[in-house]
Parts: sequence; C-alpha cells; structure tokens
Amino acid sequence: MLSPEEKRFIRSWDEQRKGGRWSYYLLYIPVGAFICSLILSVFLYLFFQITLGAPFLWFVFAASLALSLILTLGSWHNNERKFKRIIQREIEEGRERDREQAAEKGPDNV
Repeated sequence: MLSPEEKRFIRSWDEQRKGGRWSYYLLYIPVGAFICSLILSVFLYLFFQITLGAPFLWFVFAASLALSLILTLGSWHNNERKFKRIIQREIEEGRERDREQAAEKGPDNV
C-alpha cells in the first residue's frame, strides 16, 4: 500500500521524467550552477575575504558547474532508483494478493 508521500513522489517524479533525462539535465544544471555560484561567491568572500577578479570568477564558475552537474546526476539517479523500487514493491504486493485470492477460491473456481 502506498503512503501519501510515496503517491506524491510518484506523481511528481513521473511528471519530471516524461521529458527525459536530457531535458531534466538541461533544466537543472544551469539553474543549479547559477545558484551555486551565488552561494559559493558569498561564502568565499565572507569567510576567506577573496576579492572579485577574473581568476576568482572562473574558479567560482567551474566549481559551481561541477557541483551542479554532480548534484543533478545524483538526484536523477536517486529519484529513478526510488521510483523503480516503489513500483517493484507494488507489483510484488499485487502478485501476492492475487495468489492469496486464488488460494481462497480453491482449485475448482480459478
């Protein structure tokens, strides 16, 4: 039996994955890189007093892009694995219910 959280996850992930893996990547990698670059810039400036300059900006851009790429690939993989695990569990539970119902009916009424 699916919990409400699992139902919500299945609905949202099924909608996300309809466009395919590459459209997911094309959406989340640039957005994640932008957000990561803002956070990383502020973090480096506040804690290490690194001033803005060309090498600093290239470092922030490269690190943000790499971090966004890793997080996006990881989130796709984890969500896909969770989705398949839930679906497989529901299939197995359905088969078990079918076996129980067939056993209750007996061999004559199958």
